[in-house]
Amino acid sequence: MTERPSRFGAATLARFRPAGTQGHRHLLTGSAVLVVGAAIQALSGAVFWLIAARLDAEHVVGAGGKLFTSVLFVTYLAGLGLPVSLARYAAGRDADSDTTFTWAVLATIVSSLVFGFAYVGLLHGSATGLLTDVNPVLGPLLFAVIVVGAALSLIVDVRCMTARRWNLVLVRISLVGLARFPLLFLFQHVSDDHRSFWLFVAATGPMAISGVIGALWVPRVADGRHRLGPKPDRTDAAIRYSAVNYLSTLAYQAPYFLLPVIVLANVTDNAYASFNVAWGIVAVAFYVPTAIGQALLAEGGKDGAHVHHQLRLAMWLALALMVAGTVVVFLGNDVITSVYGAEYHKAADILPAMVAAGIPWAITSLYLSEVRILHRNLATVAITAALTIGIVAPALVLVPDDGLDGAKVAWLAGNMAAAVVAIVAVQISRARNGLDPALDEPGAAEDAAEVGIELAEHL
Repeated sequence: MTERPSRFGAATLARFRPAGTQGHRHLLTGSAVLVVGAAIQALSGAVFWLIAARLDAEHVVGAGGKLFTSVLFVTYLAGLGLPVSLARYAAGRDADSDTTFTWAVLATIVSSLVFGFAYVGLLHGSATGLLTDVNPVLGPLLFAVIVVGAALSLIVDVRCMTARRWNLVLVRISLVGLARFPLLFLFQHVSDDHRSFWLFVAATGPMAISGVIGALWVPRVADGRHRLGPKPDRTDAAIRYSAVNYLSTLAYQAPYFLLPVIVLANVTDNAYASFNVAWGIVAVAFYVPTAIGQALLAEGGKDGAHVHHQLRLAMWLALALMVAGTVVVFLGNDVITSVYGAEYHKAADILPAMVAAGIPWAITSLYLSEVRILHRNLATVAITAALTIGIVAPALVLVPDDGLDGAKVAWLAGNMAAAVVAIVAVQISRARNGLDPALDEPGAAEDAAEVGIELAEHL
């Protein structure tokens, strides 16, 4: 049984703690919880698609995976910049935060329905034909409702994070992962003509339900309730911030959501099944720096935060995790064919390079969090434009001719180019604003010491 540190031990550790570290405990705790959540999501997702690959033919898994990817893409379009805005303008336990969150819920529902139905209409046949094959009305309606729930789950997590109820984020992710498996077997006996559709429902339904339930209940975690008024004083600022960051979010997340859509529009269902296996692992790996960056955004946006010190802590953690993950994937990518079967060999071929792209992505995403917190709009635009152009433009050229290999090259090269631009943009931004974080904050060695002390206290 693990014992708590003695008072003497705690006092000794505190004596060596760099000044000002108490204010960063929430950043470390939140990042750790979200990384654990990413691991749970990775394991549950990998097992889910593994079982699906064993139960159904490759083309069935590929067609279901295309619909799953479509939900993620439309959810990204429907976000309206609200997850970022709520982290800054609905971070308190007060009536203004409750009102801002309530209107965010309503805006998310409307945008999700609009984008959901529009996507079905525009991409009918290549990705969403299964929906109308099941039912011309109910199929697209269910797709739009699932998008609503998925989009709500994003702002629910942000509300929990700003209330420092990180455990609730972990619980939601865990329940979603577990709830998929009974549905997978429940829908196993449906008609062969509709198996891909019900595979899609099993993959996305629990996530959507968690978002709807969470949106109804989550204000209570901050001792509040849903409110439509009075209008918060910072409403106009929050709307402007959402609009700016919506465009920014569309830009910097465009490669993550557009690349799978480009692939699904240009490859067969069988090929997409392999891509979906690899992409599921890549997506979770990339979620790690994203989650750490979201924690940085939530904590760095609070009054009195030491942004540059928090950034260094976050960067140490994200880079260490991504390097470790890349090494593991390079050494063990053959496991995919051993587990999924030889027909999924393309997943094993493209996976190492695509996961390695997470190392430059860690740099890009965390520097982007810094410039967002500090409202450095020019640097934000430069970083997001480099990321989008660097990945999407090559993908549009390479994927139609080279398929999955083209997607791999575009993904790795684009992330490397974006990281270089992020480093240069942040340095220029700091120089123009007369900022030298090293003048009044602990350095890199002290950051490492702090991380070690934090870990020691949890043992």
